[in-house]
Amino acid sequence: MTFDETFELFIKGRIVIGWGFQQPLPVKLPNGSLAFPCGYYTIFDNGYRLIISGDTIGSTAIQEAIILDTEGIPIAQDSEDLREV
Repeated sequence: MTFDETFELFIKGRIVIGWGFQQPLPVKLPNGSLAFPCGYYTIFDNGYRLIISGDTIGSTAIQEAIILDTEGIPIAQDSEDLREV
């Protein structure tokens, strides 16, 4: 499933019930790899979280969004180079 499809299914139209900051916690992905999702998040009424972050590498602005399921496992991620915006 693409990031856009995941967003439409689990995030769009949901009610925000909280927010906070998640420290990097090791999470085992379905393929056996480890991920360490962290950052400021918004939590929705279905238990899913959305983490959005931005950074600059040199003169390139980067934006990243991660959707976490109710167990805190990343299920979708999208990154964009904002030079074209």
